[in-house]
Amino acid sequence: MERFAFGENWRRFSEQLQPQDYLSAKESLGNLIPDLKNKTFLDVGCGSGLFSTAASGLGAQKVVGFDVDPEAVSTAKTLLEKVSQWDLDVREEAIEFKVESILDENIDREQYDIVYSWGVLHHTDDMYKAFDVIKNLVAANGALVIAIYNKHFTSPIWKLIKYTYVKSPGFVKKTMVFSVLVVKLLAALIISRENPFKRRRGMHYYIDIVDWVGGYPYEYASPDEVTDFFESRGFKLIKLIRTKGFTGCNQFVFERVD
Repeated sequence: MERFAFGENWRRFSEQLQPQDYLSAKESLGNLIPDLKNKTFLDVGCGSGLFSTAASGLGAQKVVGFDVDPEAVSTAKTLLEKVSQWDLDVREEAIEFKVESILDENIDREQYDIVYSWGVLHHTDDMYKAFDVIKNLVAANGALVIAIYNKHFTSPIWKLIKYTYVKSPGFVKKTMVFSVLVVKLLAALIISRENPFKRRRGMHYYIDIVDWVGGYPYEYASPDEVTDFFESRGFKLIKLIRTKGFTGCNQFVFERVD
């Protein structure tokens, strides 16, 4: 299957990363998971490695991040070296990055106190199988933190846009990104009246737009569909942060109670 080059996009992001971006990401992770001290942390689809590194900075005793894209894993290792110079609480020796997929038949089944997968499982091309696997990686009384694209009437249209992007030559990709960037910029200024260039979670506006336009495979689910899946399998919903847009990501924090 043809896929979006997530690793390449994360490399560009990492090259632009500034200390304030890292601190923003660290703060957002701390708000989502208030207590990481001495916890084990698994980052499923670690991308740039930013949040794996932030987890260590927040006190996690062991951090493992994996990604299906080798370029993402390479980027994560480079980012760790950079950020560890900014944050002396980051323990490089306690962080491991490796190439792996949540859908691998021989995936490591070790369980963790915190399993984190922000905006990843809907890009696997088998989201519900990924749900089924990831739930087993959460230790008893542990937390599962995921972000999943919201189901909306525009979702099939966005799936077509993303599919078109990965199939298109370079100049078409750039035109698509520019078009969406302008539309989202105007929508942000006119409708939400928020500064679209403000870096939330440490992310960069242009990098996010490229990811949004090109992120294929692409699946989605309503908050109720995600909640029902995990609550029927031994989890309790602790926190739900709904997207402010139509098809952005809803964020979920579940506790394993079975």
